[in-house]
Amino acid sequence: MQQYGYIGTYTTGRSEGIYRFCFDTETGMLSDRELFIAVCNPKTVTRRGSILASAIEIDGKCGTALWDTRHMGEDPISVCCQENQTPCHLRFSGSSLLATNYHEGFFTVYRMDSHQLSCARQIPCGELAGCHQSISRRGYMLVPCLEQDQVRIFDRKFSPHGVILFPQGSGPRHGVFHPKDHTLWMVTERSHELYHFTFANTRFQKIELLSVLDWEHPQFAQSTTAAIRLSSDGRFLYVSTRGADVMSVFALEDTGAKRIQQIPCGGKHPRDFILSEDGRFMLVLCRDSDDLFSIARDAETGLLGETVSHITIPEGSSICL
Repeated sequence: MQQYGYIGTYTTGRSEGIYRFCFDTETGMLSDRELFIAVCNPKTVTRRGSILASAIEIDGKCGTALWDTRHMGEDPISVCCQENQTPCHLRFSGSSLLATNYHEGFFTVYRMDSHQLSCARQIPCGELAGCHQSISRRGYMLVPCLEQDQVRIFDRKFSPHGVILFPQGSGPRHGVFHPKDHTLWMVTERSHELYHFTFANTRFQKIELLSVLDWEHPQFAQSTTAAIRLSSDGRFLYVSTRGADVMSVFALEDTGAKRIQQIPCGGKHPRDFILSEDGRFMLVLCRDSDDLFSIARDAETGLLGETVSHITIPEGSSICL
């Protein structure tokens, strides 16, 4: 079966906007790359049904836009620019679209009324906080603030409910909640570590700490760990590290997590990646080398195999299917 994928990019020279490609779910083959829409700096994208949301920059103002994926090349359904820098992460949440802004240190709640965007409120996290993502579980939302070395906790009304503190200079970036237990996994960009927390309401306790990239690695100091993904069965975690340009695989067991594989990603600067719905393939997006790779994955062992397909995507920074 053919499935469309969408790529958000930085338009700093080689890219023209959002790109679309075809992904064969049976073979893992990638094909038919084309420019979905010419737009400035759509560096993050996310999809819900036929609606694609992206970052956007227009006439010096920044914010978010909604697009109808059924109509390539057409004007956006709605645009709302209430920011001075483009957001780095977008997420649909009920009738809202949540945008985190790394450079400005806040997240924005955009309301969607019949697919028309409006700015409901902006929640500051502190000057130069480095907000990098938002994730939710059981009525609470977490916002990793990379520059502050902490994760801020908010309730469903976006009121603050404490923080999770990290060591100075570690840089918490992205996290995932495990769907089958009360645990959180969080990666740090600068210290290249994987933190495992158990939680009850807003009380988080660290129970495990693992190395993503060994300090002896020749590219340790020049590297930045980026994205984290959990397999649908909850048995394996995947992490990308830029600079070293590797993918790391962790097996999650009752006795604790264990890194079972670390392989080159195939390109430079693996900023984002996703697993296919059936878990048989991983799509890895490398911004600096303009690459998108489809890599075979063994769903039973969690291990990554050979690259089965490759296409060129200029300055890719975010991917969704």
